[in-house]
Amino acid sequence: MTKLTKILALGALALVAGCGQVDSGHAGLKLSWGKVVSAPLGPGLWFYNPIGGSLVVYDCREQRTDFKMTAYTKDVQSADFNIVVTYAIDRTKLVGLHNEIGTRYVEKILNPVVIGVTKDVVGQWEADKLINGREKATREIVDLVRKAMNGRPITVSNVVIANIDYSDVFEKAIEDKQVAMQNAIRAKNRTQEIEEEARQKLITAEAEAKSMQIRGDALKANPGLVQLEAVAKWDGKAPQTLVIGSDSTPILGK
Repeated sequence: MTKLTKILALGALALVAGCGQVDSGHAGLKLSWGKVVSAPLGPGLWFYNPIGGSLVVYDCREQRTDFKMTAYTKDVQSADFNIVVTYAIDRTKLVGLHNEIGTRYVEKILNPVVIGVTKDVVGQWEADKLINGREKATREIVDLVRKAMNGRPITVSNVVIANIDYSDVFEKAIEDKQVAMQNAIRAKNRTQEIEEEARQKLITAEAEAKSMQIRGDALKANPGLVQLEAVAKWDGKAPQTLVIGSDSTPILGK
């Protein structure tokens, strides 16, 4: 059969049969009066009986869906969440997915599972702690969603809490609390600085007092030390004053 003959044959077949294309990364199912009559079909051009027949195509690549939801924290604070879910259809379970759920699988199965798990996890966190603990809470959500989807025709690779939005009143209260904590830390640090400065001054004063006591005791025990100190301090210039001691010995001084 020549190439032209094949083209004419395909054209004639297309006139009497329906056809559809399955792109790369997708999978198709042939239907006859709504019933699946084929295994998952790979990329290519597929023909089917146009009388009661059709071809439905599913995207089996990794996909993303995002939605908004509201949940309550452990301390009964309402928060709005932006959730992003990354998932993919399991091609080997495509027939079951179509028969049991259909093409609206995101709204019917994926989103409800993620919403339910997120509400359960958020309900175990206090609102202010959830702000800083978002990463840990997200890991908990991902683990629980994967367990909930285990055995189902959809595989979840990741769930992200893109945003948490509390009421303006609560966010103002959190901001005021953080400012108060920072002020308390600064006050505590300043108190420690003052205490340390006072301790250092006390140590210096005690050391000076002890030095003076030792010095006084030494002078009392040996009056001659006064003359030795005067000599040690002499700068070689003629003294401006002379002090005559009781023993008539001159002492240099300024």
